[in-house]
This record gives sequence, C-alpha cells and structure tokens, in this order.
Amino acid sequence: MSSVHAGLKQQFDEIYRAESDAVFRFCLLRTSDREIALDFTQDTFMRFWNVLADTERKPVKNHRTFLFTIARNLIIDWYRKKKSLSLEAMMEGQDGETMDAFTPAIEGSVETKVEAEYLVRKIEGLAEPYRHAVYLRCVEELKPREIAQILGESVNVISVRISRGLRQLRTQLHYDVS
Repeated sequence: MSSVHAGLKQQFDEIYRAESDAVFRFCLLRTSDREIALDFTQDTFMRFWNVLADTERKPVKNHRTFLFTIARNLIIDWYRKKKSLSLEAMMEGQDGETMDAFTPAIEGSVETKVEAEYLVRKIEGLAEPYRHAVYLRCVEELKPREIAQILGESVNVISVRISRGLRQLRTQLHYDVS
C-alpha cells in the first residue's frame, strides 16, 4: 500500500470514527427508518471516500460540513423518489426508534437522557425552516457558517432562523421569552 493511500485511509478512519454517529442520527431523524439511515450513512461515507481519493479534486476544507451536505442531498433525492410520503409524516416517527438513536450521544443520568429526548422532540415540532437550523446548531453543535453551507443559505439567514427557532422553542417550553 502506498504511503499516500495509507495516509488517506488513516484520515478517513479518523473522520469516520468522529462523525459516523452524528451522520447516522441526522439521517435517522429525517427518515425515521433505521435501515434507510444506515444505508444513507454508508452511502455518505462511500461518496466521501471517493472525494478524498480523487487526486484531481480540491481538498475538502471542512469534513463535517461536507458529510452533512452529502447526507442531506441523499435524503432530498430519496424524498423526491417517494413523493407519496410527506416529510412531516416521516419526521413524526411511528415506532419510537428515532429517539433510541440519540441515546448513545447523551451521557449522564436517566433524567438527563429523558430531558434531552424531550428537547429533541420539541425541536422536531418547530416550524420549518427553523427545525433543521436549530437541530444542527443545538444537537450537532455546528456553527452557523457550517449550517449555511449544508442548507445552501447565507449565514445571516441561518442566524436569524436559529434565533427565531430558539425563541419559538422557548415559547413551546413555557420559558420566559421577554
């Protein structure tokens, strides 16, 4: 194995270990189907590997943003093929599996896990376009600049969506929004 190939494999392995759970949760939240989310996660990393291995292409500056963009595009394509199912119905989730996907990412007491799951459900209940911006900011801890790249919007638009989405979330949770 060449040293260049070995270096790429090591870089890929490190990025995979760091980001695969987050990409899976992102896909699962949007599809409500564990198997489809696993397939999308695998497809995301296969496409990412192809980009890394393409010596003719410019190097990827922000791997996390790039991975979420790939996953988002896969999901959009999937929904376009499945026009008969609405995005809202899929986000609701019928089998409760969506929340199980967040358990490994949440450390701490049972109360903390329950509170985090409750908060994620409330984020899912936000109006579009706030839902995705708030999810990516609060759950995946992406910066507005990264979210803007993923969603194809300006940083200002994303910042406003996050701000308004958080205000809407505080209202839903009956926190003081003065």
